[in-house]
Amino acid sequence: MADTTTDPYSESSLTQSYVIFRLGGEDYTLEVMRVQEVLDMGALTHVPGGPPSLRGVLNLRGKVVPVYDLRLPFGLTVDPTPTRAPCVLMVESHNNGEVSVTGLLVDRVSDVLDFSPDEVQPAPQLGLGKASPFVRGLIRHQEGFLLVLDVDRVFAALAGAKIGIAGGF
Repeated sequence: MADTTTDPYSESSLTQSYVIFRLGGEDYTLEVMRVQEVLDMGALTHVPGGPPSLRGVLNLRGKVVPVYDLRLPFGLTVDPTPTRAPCVLMVESHNNGEVSVTGLLVDRVSDVLDFSPDEVQPAPQLGLGKASPFVRGLIRHQEGFLLVLDVDRVFAALAGAKIGIAGGF
């Protein structure tokens, strides 16, 4: 029997941390290593002529950061008067070898949890609606599932919308 306290391949060394967030009544998650920080929703500067999912830009320590509302590409309705202020996940995106930061508007961030790779199950082909292309897996959690977000696909779709080729969300 192997001693798991010194085994570099023990289950604890293979777990990955995920940020849990809520959007439109569903719980989503993405790798914590992609999230730089979580901000309370502040004042955004509107960008005329931008795609509808671009809620605006904000000043993050002197850098201009675009903030996108995930509700639109996911086919969710936008609540004009939410009961609580939304959060902005500051997420790293990779484009042509460059790393930039993009804000994703979500209803709230609830937790950071660790899961092993074998807990991530493949996403079903049907039943996730417009969010289907953006979900790469499911994690069984408590009484339901967490939808594992494929943030690179989200950024690719948002980039397509910026140049007008991804259906205009």
